[in-house]
Amino acid sequence: MLYLLMDAGTDIYAVASASVVEVVPCAALKSAPGAPPAVVGILNYRGDPVPVVDCGILLAGNASRVCFSTRIILQRLGIGGRERVLGLLGENVTRVQAFEEGDFVEPGARDFPFAGRVAALGDRWVQRLHMESVLTEDVWESLTTEEA
Repeated sequence: MLYLLMDAGTDIYAVASASVVEVVPCAALKSAPGAPPAVVGILNYRGDPVPVVDCGILLAGNASRVCFSTRIILQRLGIGGRERVLGLLGENVTRVQAFEEGDFVEPGARDFPFAGRVAALGDRWVQRLHMESVLTEDVWESLTTEEA
C-alpha cells in the first residue's frame, strides 16, 4: 500500500493513501475559539467546513513550521458512526512510500499513547498514523458533536 509521509517534530509519520481525499497547501483557516490546542482552525474545503489538526502540536508538542512543504492532508475518518474529513497539518508532506503490511512491526513500547507500528525507512523509523487512535479525548469530543 502507498503511504503519504509527513514530519511532526523530528519523527516521520505515514498516512495510508486509501484514506486521503486530497493534499492542499497551507491556507488561511477560520479560528476555532475554545477548541483544543491541536485543532488550529477550520478550512473552507469546496464550501464545506473541515477542522484542521496540527500534527506537530498533537504528536510532538510544537506547532508545525509553515514553509513551502507544509501541507494539509485531508483524510477521511469514521467519527461517531459517520464519515468525516479531517485536515492534518504537517511538515514536509512531499513524499510517498510503498510499505507492505509485514514491514510494520511493534516498537516494543505499548504503554506510550502514540506507540503504533513502525517500519524502517533507511536508518529511520516511520510510524503508521491512525488518527482515530491518536486523537485525544478532548479533540474527539470537539469533532463528534452533532454540528460536526
